[in-house]
Amino acid sequence: LASQLRLCVSFIPPSSSSSATSKISSNNKPSSSWNQVALHASSSTSSSDESTSSSSSLQSKKRRNLLQTALIAPYLTVTTAITTTPQVASAAASSEKPPPIIPLLTTAKRLRTVPLFAIVDGNGTPFHTYDKDSAGGFGYFFTSYISAEYILDDAKKAFEKAKLEAEQKKEAGDTSGGAIGEDGTGEVPDTWGQARIVTVPLDVAMQLSVKKTQSVATNAKARKFNTYYQVIPATEDLNAAMRIDSGQRFKERGRVPLFFVDGLTLPSNEEGLDRVTPAFFILKDLVTEWKKQYPDSDLPKIQVRELNETFRSMITPAGRDKSVKDLVFVANSESVARAKDCARSYKLGEMILTK
Repeated sequence: LASQLRLCVSFIPPSSSSSATSKISSNNKPSSSWNQVALHASSSTSSSDESTSSSSSLQSKKRRNLLQTALIAPYLTVTTAITTTPQVASAAASSEKPPPIIPLLTTAKRLRTVPLFAIVDGNGTPFHTYDKDSAGGFGYFFTSYISAEYILDDAKKAFEKAKLEAEQKKEAGDTSGGAIGEDGTGEVPDTWGQARIVTVPLDVAMQLSVKKTQSVATNAKARKFNTYYQVIPATEDLNAAMRIDSGQRFKERGRVPLFFVDGLTLPSNEEGLDRVTPAFFILKDLVTEWKKQYPDSDLPKIQVRELNETFRSMITPAGRDKSVKDLVFVANSESVARAKDCARSYKLGEMILTK
């Protein structure tokens, strides 16, 4: 299933998954001021949340404390909710390090407007792919609902095939190779039939992508594995980015293009800003907006920047990239509409590992 997933999202796999993960993680390392805001578990979550909380280790708690409260969406119905405490605000204010180029709360609000999509089981537990090199699980968030839907449909077909092969092995007396190989069970988990697409905001995805975390594999005897998260752009937009930027940047795993042109702005709803510069996840949305504002003018040269690098510039103390001060993220309009009809249950700390 994992190989099918990687094929569908058009990854260009690195020579070593562990080294690639290290590189992306290093590039996206959060600043210390980013780590000064705590993520608190909600006491009003469902019983499934309590189960997840009780199984979390000290490292999991430490991880939550490091993640930025400002960048967690209030409408996630499973796992965590957030509060910003006076102690946290005081800690941030008393920091000796200079603040980022824009306030962290501003970054949070800008990210939160972008819905992403993930595939989970009927209980909201996300599917991860098992990587032998890093001995961890990779979780994915899609910028396009259509991309997630394509992956889900294809994965269900792969599941049916894997289930048939497992039954044939069982009949032949072969008990080797479960859901994630020798470390898993001897059965293919009967969960893909209940799989669905849920929406997760970009702020949550970016939190998860910058920190090394662990999750319990519910189909691997409740073992904990390192988990890594990546945002997956639509294939056509990734290809477009590689045509615009002929270097190696967008050939690396985990890279997400943002498209923009000089001179295109949008009205701002932020205090102190009259206009903002939009960065589009979908190239065709940029073209549409330009034609809307300037129907009689030719489209300027399209430029591309990378999501993870942009995010890092926003949260780095005393950052020098002034281009992010008025930069906002524009989601796929179709994705925004689809997100309204999607469930919002996504369990943190649990996963289903697939081969």
